[in-house]
This record gives sequence, C-alpha cells and structure tokens, in this order.
Amino acid sequence: MTEVPTHIWRPRARSLADLTALHSPVWWHAVSETPRHVFAPKFWNLTKNPPELVTEVSPQWLETVYSDEALTTQLQPHPEHPELHLPTSSTTAPSLMVSMLQALELEPRHRVLELGTGTGYNAALLCARLEESRVFSVDLDPGLVSAARARLASIGHRPGLAVGNSIDGHPEGAPYDRVIATHAVERVPFPWIQQTRPGGVILTDVRSSSSPGIGRIARLEVQKDKTAKGHFRHADTGGFMPTKTNAEHPNTYFGLPNRDLRDANRRVTDIDVNVLNDSNFRFALWAHEPQLTISPGPEPTISTRDGSWATTTGPGEVDVAGPVDLWAVVEKAHARWCTWGRPRVEDFTITVTPDGQTITIE
Repeated sequence: MTEVPTHIWRPRARSLADLTALHSPVWWHAVSETPRHVFAPKFWNLTKNPPELVTEVSPQWLETVYSDEALTTQLQPHPEHPELHLPTSSTTAPSLMVSMLQALELEPRHRVLELGTGTGYNAALLCARLEESRVFSVDLDPGLVSAARARLASIGHRPGLAVGNSIDGHPEGAPYDRVIATHAVERVPFPWIQQTRPGGVILTDVRSSSSPGIGRIARLEVQKDKTAKGHFRHADTGGFMPTKTNAEHPNTYFGLPNRDLRDANRRVTDIDVNVLNDSNFRFALWAHEPQLTISPGPEPTISTRDGSWATTTGPGEVDVAGPVDLWAVVEKAHARWCTWGRPRVEDFTITVTPDGQTITIE
C-alpha cells in the first residue's frame, strides 16, 4: 500500500470527525486519529455499470475515503449466476458507525465483541477508545480477517481477531459488556446473549432476510435471567448486509416467485391496496409473519417460498395465487395494526429468550 503522509490524511480525518462526531469528544478523537484510507485501499463504485474499481491511483480515491459514505470493498459472484457480482463486504458510513458506537455507551473497563470484522476500521475506532486487549472481532471470511489484522497492526493496534461464524459469537473472549454486529440478522442469535454479562448491551440490525428494506437497528439489554429485551429507537434505520453463511460467495436471495396471472384469482379487498408501501405497516407485518417476502412499489406484491403470492391490481382489487391467500394474511395483520393504533417501527419492542425472538407492541 502506498503510504499517505500524515499531513495529507490527518486534516481529512479531522474534517470527517467534524462531520460525524462533532458532539462526542471521545469519538471525534477516535475518528480524527484513525487513518481510514488504510482500511480502504480499494473499493467499488457501484454507480457505474459495470462497477468501477477505485484504487490508490484513482483521482477520487482519497477524497471519497474521507467522505461520509459506505464503501463496497468486496464483490463476489452469485452462486447461481456467476456473471452477477454482489457486495460481500464494505466499510460502513462513518456517521452510522459513530452513532452505533455512541449507543453502546462504552466505558474504559468494558470488553467488546464486534461481529463482522470487515475491513477492520470499526475495530480500529474501538481500539482508539479502549485498551486493545478488551476488543474482540470475528468474521467468517479468513481473507478479511487476515487483511484487517495487518491493517490494524500497521497503525499499532492488535485486538483479538478470529475467523468464525458470528452467529456463534466468540466464546473464547466472553463474557462481554458490549456486543455490536456490523451485519444484519433476522433473528438475534442466543449465543450473543449467553456471552454477554447481565446489564450488557447488544446492538444489531434486525432485518428481514428476504425483504431487505424491512428492519431497523435494535438495542437490547441482557437481563439477569439471560434473556434480552430492547427497542428500535436508534437514530438510524441501519441497512447492513445480511449475515453470510458461506465465505466463498454471497447469500442467495430468493426474491419474487415466477407469477402466472392465469393461476390467479382476482378478488376485492376493503383495505388500501397501497398499505404495503407504508414502512411502519410493513415492519408490523413482517414481525408477525417473518416468512413473507414483501415487495413495495407501484404494484405491491407479497409472496412465500411455497409459491403463494398476491399482487394489487387497482383500487379495491388484488390477484391471489398459490396454496395460501396471502392477502387474507395482510388483511388480518392490518386489522391488528389498526387495533394497536398504527404504531411506528420505533414503538415496537424486541425480546429474545432461549425459545426464540418476539417483536411486538407492549
């Protein structure tokens, strides 16, 4: 990697700190003293078709690195469509990183587990706040862990990095006071709770695996009985990549099923056919029916993997097909949501026990 002189990167890092952490002296210091360019020697510009690789020799490289942007740092071929390359690692927008780190309410005595090492930049910010012996980070991808370890060492940080499935946490370093996940999960894994001290905090993006637009960052506190309870009132909605199940390729996205209108039955409905375009209702629907794939848009569609689907066709009408009338599921969920007073995402609570996860209105 080409060395960037301190007098070149430091003013940019301070400007980034002013932009993302001006009201938090602790995290302003961490951002201003951490060379982000070390952790993003190259990234992909996804606004280009095909995606454009931006490297140290690219004119826009350094300026973009020190902007408040998420940077896609790894693309891998889709397992079923090799011609299609999908993002499998990135460095999060610094403002989102800082807001999540602030939400952890870290103290110098805390031990922290980061799930999803990625480039290593978030671990570097943690090391700037805590003794590195109190920082642990896990990633499924051995290549990412190796690169992050080298980058961190190059700026004097040696936290406990490990290769592993983040769903299992990292029992070797437990118990932790704080756990932060930099990838999305549909259900909060119970090992995270088991490895966190009572009173400890877990911060993670809880998000539908089949409907990526549905979800929000949850902040949970671990109880004495080793359950966890929390809320979705974090300032940022999130939007992280889903948990990887295979380091060699992206997760498979099922998306919409093949639909043949000849298989559909058209029927009337008493609810607004655009209700699936309401983000608060979509969250309430998914929380109660997580098997659904919910696709908003001009013709909102809902589907399941058994081939059932429903598509709105116009005011008061929907097409339904498959073994289950999914629009009836929507109608029932809508009645329940209205009974609750049409709550927003922020009004829901989340509870995780050994028996599973529930998201509801209390």
